[in-house]
Amino acid sequence: MQSKRCTLVVAMIAFIFFSFTSILVFAQDAPKSIKIGASISLTGRFAAGGIDVADGYKLAVKHINDNGGILVKQFNKKIPVELVIYDDESDPSKTVTRLEKLNAEKVVAYLGEFASDMNIAGLGIAEKNKVPWVGVTIAVENVFNQGFKYVFGPNMFSFMEVAAFLDALDAIPKAQRPTKIANFELQVDWGKECTKYLQKYAKERGYTIALERKFAPDTKDFSSMILAAKSAGCDAVFAVPTPPQSMALIKQMKELDYAPKATCFVRGPDLSNFWQVMGKDANYIMTSGEWTPDMPYPGNKKLVADYRAQYPNKLMGMPVGNGYSAFQVLADAISRADKLDRESIRQALTTTNIVTVKGKVTFDKRGVGNVPHVLAQWQNGKLVIIVSPDYKPAPVLVATPWSKRK
Repeated sequence: MQSKRCTLVVAMIAFIFFSFTSILVFAQDAPKSIKIGASISLTGRFAAGGIDVADGYKLAVKHINDNGGILVKQFNKKIPVELVIYDDESDPSKTVTRLEKLNAEKVVAYLGEFASDMNIAGLGIAEKNKVPWVGVTIAVENVFNQGFKYVFGPNMFSFMEVAAFLDALDAIPKAQRPTKIANFELQVDWGKECTKYLQKYAKERGYTIALERKFAPDTKDFSSMILAAKSAGCDAVFAVPTPPQSMALIKQMKELDYAPKATCFVRGPDLSNFWQVMGKDANYIMTSGEWTPDMPYPGNKKLVADYRAQYPNKLMGMPVGNGYSAFQVLADAISRADKLDRESIRQALTTTNIVTVKGKVTFDKRGVGNVPHVLAQWQNGKLVIIVSPDYKPAPVLVATPWSKRK
């Protein structure tokens, strides 16, 4: 009996010892933070959008860390997020070097950038390094047709943006509806891809592309394009200019007294500084509506309230919410991953099914996001949703001549 008791005591001591040792090893293996990296244009021609994206990321990190971090299955504990951002200065070659540096620093995932030019460079590096990459405003679909496994775009793509623009035209009463479209094609992959879909969808829906003109990313004088569109009687304009170009286009359209019924610049008018720069001349302009402060999705009110408390004199641009949403997608995948490593996070991203501050997000087999197709329009100083599959949008306003605007 005494021998049995001794054996039992030894067994209990051994069990306690090994359990305690396992706990210590378990705790020691858990990292102090979850390191995530991003190369973003904080300076250069895309800085306005890049800063908005970074603001969205930072606010998402704050909310996550205020709640203790992300619950990681592997360690059964919450671990805070460490976000490392490097400025690529709106230069794709620097995007590459910044992401390579982040790879060497052992980040578990990359977050995307504002402009498609930089994103295309970035996702190639992500695939090469086998680092999961979650985009935020990449719209070029074609790069997702190359069999990549590590890149995910939880946002609208070219075909969605073109479709939403035509949905907005369809919503205008027939007697006022524009029918002749001028397509100003930016000479980058995104611009060319939008042209392909605009030609296809316009024909299917009974619209005429009456004029097509091409322009480079560094173009500043658009007068010849504008005059050609005016001469051709185009009552609608579609383009994906850089943010500075979107402002220059509107200023020059006003100077040349060209006021089409519908103008859609997918990029530029969606930024936080657009109204501050353009004032009432921004009215009637359509743009990306992926996210606005008024969206009714869970968590959006807190995002808006906290952002406005931090930046009381700054309007919120679409990329702020897009950045926040992208971080939600990545954080969700990390929480569902079996391990805190790149491959496990990548695998978890493939089964994403989450409602973010801008709506539901899932991915197809290519990593292209299944997201709501939405479009916004500046109306009386406010960016409002005019196309949405999830809730009733505001009516589309037909632009009046410049001389009749107050």
